[in-house]
Amino acid sequence: MSSPDAFLSRIPLAYRALLLYVEPLMAFNGSILCIFFPRLFLHTFSPYLSYHADNQIIFNQLAATYVLFAFNQAVVLRVARDLRVWKTIVMGILLCDTIHLWAGFDVMYKDGTANPLVWRSEDWVAVLSLLVPMSLRGAFLAGVGVQEVGRKKMQ
Repeated sequence: MSSPDAFLSRIPLAYRALLLYVEPLMAFNGSILCIFFPRLFLHTFSPYLSYHADNQIIFNQLAATYVLFAFNQAVVLRVARDLRVWKTIVMGILLCDTIHLWAGFDVMYKDGTANPLVWRSEDWVAVLSLLVPMSLRGAFLAGVGVQEVGRKKMQ
């Protein structure tokens, strides 16, 4: 069995940087916002959303989900030596991001701010921080740049 370093060296740096470092930090940051700064968290999606303390449980549960994402990416992917594990986790995150993107656009349509010409800087950051990683995840799942082992791709 190969070492984790040998396995990781076959995965392009862009994927490793995103999945092992950037996204776990972003997810952990999201959990901090949800728990300690829920008003700011909401404002990143819409200036019209209102925070209600009675709903803090939802923010806390969302924070728990973000911590799970951070753990899976920062820890599980580091110890996994099987490309199928990586692809399964990445597929799950891609599915989650699809719903996250839909939810963001849903509130933008309701607010009347879906047109990029009226986006705030927060809107651009929110959309691009989903679309860029989603594109990289799609490329990873398609095998773009992942080195082959022998005559077939890593499994």
